Amino acid sequence: MRHVQVQIRVQNYVDWALAQENRRIKVRTVLIPDALVDTGTTYLCLPRRFIKELGLRAFPKTVAVTTAAGVVQRRLYGGALLSIDDRTDEFTVAELPDEAPALIGVIPLEALDYMVDPTTQRLLGKHGKKRVLLMC
Repeated sequence: MRHVQVQIRVQNYVDWALAQENRRIKVRTVLIPDALVDTGTTYLCLPRRFIKELGLRAFPKTVAVTTAAGVVQRRLYGGALLSIDDRTDEFTVAELPDEAPALIGVIPLEALDYMVDPTTQRLLGKHGKKRVLLMC
């Protein structure tokens, strides 16, 4: 299977929320044209440089993360507003080294109601063009 890449927009949720209250605030935003869809990854994962540019706040403790290089400690950050096409939601971000690509894991894929089409190597809405949330 080839790699599936998509363009994503990530915003600082706190900035966005304040802007909704008509406060004059610039919403920190990064556009990433080549984020890698990784169904073996759990979270939205961003290189440090994007986290810093967005001004995201770190959770108090690091977490153990299993990588191809073994188990390492990583920081988690809150308040990332992820948009893929016309679908947007807020997610926790796991920190990656700057040389790594941005990764879209299964939690954002499920929450945004996307799946990978193995024949076209593209993201497809699980329920067509309409985003549907499951509440069982």
